[in-house]
Amino acid sequence: MTEIEQVDIQIEAAHKMRKLRDSCVKLMDSQYFKDVIDQGYFKEEAARLVMAKSSNLTSEQMKLIDNMQYGVGALANYLEAVMRRGTEMDTALKEHEETREEILAEEVSV
Repeated sequence: MTEIEQVDIQIEAAHKMRKLRDSCVKLMDSQYFKDVIDQGYFKEEAARLVMAKSSNLTSEQMKLIDNMQYGVGALANYLEAVMRRGTEMDTALKEHEETREEILAEEVSV
């Protein structure tokens, strides 16, 4: 694989990550997301799970609740990571495109 092909793959990956971030922004701006996920899942369901842990439960039920709580955190972490990586790709994309231009300029001058 040539250097230019490697840079093109990096550029494509950066575009893909930015597109995912942009989709995530649109999703999170949706009133449906705010009602169902932000309010319903991240707040109300998380609170319900915390309250459920104070009940008299078997160890199997407690493990199930623990796993459900991990799920809430995992989704929140995933959305945050998508947003962060998409923002990082803004800078990376510029760098990759500059590198691509430098490689092309070197090929022309040779």
